[in-house]
Amino acid sequence: MTKKWIVLFVLALVIMGASGACQAQGQRGRLEIMGVPADAATGRYNRESGVFAADVRDFAGAAIHVTFEEVRLVGQKMEWRTEDDYLIFTGGATLTKEDFTLTAETVEYFGSEKRLQAVGSVVVVTEDATVYAQQLDYDEETDRAVFTGQVKVEFEDGVLEGEKFVMFLETRELQFFGAFQGLFNTERE
Repeated sequence: MTKKWIVLFVLALVIMGASGACQAQGQRGRLEIMGVPADAATGRYNRESGVFAADVRDFAGAAIHVTFEEVRLVGQKMEWRTEDDYLIFTGGATLTKEDFTLTAETVEYFGSEKRLQAVGSVVVVTEDATVYAQQLDYDEETDRAVFTGQVKVEFEDGVLEGEKFVMFLETRELQFFGAFQGLFNTERE
């Protein structure tokens, strides 16, 4: 059973690394808007307010890609407020970092608060596990990741399900709130 907790802890570390890497302030990145006609106005930047916005929802197969070092964000609608380092991707958003992928209807990063939030059909996939939930809230200051709403954690040796699952990275503690259930395979190969 210890192996299962280690797998979940590794998943938590990956989430923490991804949110920290989302901080765009002071980093060089790349923005690409792909799959749109050459004459389509898909993005705008207001220098006075420091807000960049793009929307490609009207174009089938189009996507907005933002890359910072090892982190890549993809979605169909984006807003980035550079003054407070707030970034939101909607329209089937995906955040990818090395061997980790987070997908959700909306992914938001609150840079001044050092907080990442994913909402709607959240799926976190790593080499060792897949977590499904309706919402993920990660706080860099407390090293706490909170999965809520029909949480399901699948890994090689079992499945855990419940309504709220919290990972405390610093203390390596995992907590389940309310009713939850799990299925485990204890056979060793």
